Amino acid sequence: MRVSFDIGGTFTDIVLLTGHLAEVIEAHFGDGSAFGVRIEHVREAEPLGTAGAVRDARHLLTGPFLVLYGDTLLDVDLARMAAFHAEHGGLGTLFVHPNDHPHDSDLLVADTDHRIRRFLPKPHPDGAMLPNLVSAALYVLDPAAIDAVPADGASDWGRDIFPAIVAAGERLNAYRSVEYVKDIGTPARLAKGEADLASGRVARLSHRHAKPALFLDRDGVLNVEINGVHRAQDLHLMPDAGDAVRMANAAGVPVICVTNQPDIAKGFLTEETLGEVMAALDTGLAASGAYLDDTFVCPHHPERGWPGEVAALKIDCDCRKPKPGLLLAAADRHHLDLSRSWLIGDRHADIAAAHAAGARAVLLETGHAGNDAGNRRADPDHVAATLTDAVAFVLKALAE
Repeated sequence: MRVSFDIGGTFTDIVLLTGHLAEVIEAHFGDGSAFGVRIEHVREAEPLGTAGAVRDARHLLTGPFLVLYGDTLLDVDLARMAAFHAEHGGLGTLFVHPNDHPHDSDLLVADTDHRIRRFLPKPHPDGAMLPNLVSAALYVLDPAAIDAVPADGASDWGRDIFPAIVAAGERLNAYRSVEYVKDIGTPARLAKGEADLASGRVARLSHRHAKPALFLDRDGVLNVEINGVHRAQDLHLMPDAGDAVRMANAAGVPVICVTNQPDIAKGFLTEETLGEVMAALDTGLAASGAYLDDTFVCPHHPERGWPGEVAALKIDCDCRKPKPGLLLAAADRHHLDLSRSWLIGDRHADIAAAHAAGARAVLLETGHAGNDAGNRRADPDHVAATLTDAVAFVLKALAE
């Protein structure tokens, strides 16, 4: 399916790309007048794949268009995604999110500017540290993206075309969201989608609704505190991190990591190295079927004096905890209700950041265990011995 839209985000023109039982689809939808839209139908004479089918409709595509797969259940603010694409440019924007089985998924790597840098197709090497980020098969594309589709034969956007576009140096964007997008193309997946609809999970994650989130500090909470993790091999998960995060995943509560990483400003690690460290964190969590919905990082540090420091990052910013900038940015991206959200951290700076954002906070007795209090003590709303205890407390509070 292809959908076009005007600059205001109104979807008016639909092209249904069909093959098997095309006549049934055409009879049901007709020209779209019954639904208040315009629908055209393009039948493939032979299977052309997801990209080849769009290539056959090239004559109908005069502006940016949205590609949806017919076996997908979703509740996504499509106009917002289209606006994101218009802002960032490039040949396309892919809806991306983590899943609970990245080891057997096609993955991708995106930078802090949301630009996709490479694709990591399965199978993955044993022991590889992998970022947990997958394409949900929902795209906004520029008509020029079709120029990368071979003129003959079948081809697939994810397998064939997008990797070629990136390899050619063209821009593709990663649009990360907690909204619900799931493949329901098998009986088991269809049953799961129906259950998620019935439970209200699909609607709760919609961008239409402000939702609570669980914010997690990283060092001392998710991984062992060693005064700065500068290499992927030095990151070691807390014993209960995977199980604790999976509890929140199962409850349908977005889990968002908010972490100060001042060693980037100090020159001890680069943003690329930080990406490798976060991939190690993703891999460790995935071993328990757990995932982070998003991560927000402050790379700044106000004090100077380190050899090799990055001058541009030595600033007094609004995102370094105890300031609330990371939480506010997450709330803006994912439409979060901070008044119902919780942060779990091991420092009083974490507690203060949560309270400054209007959220509540749990102080963990792991990592620094609140030993940073000094003159900036912030009273937590709860104290917990382990991350598992803290998550269980938060989930119970959210359910009341």
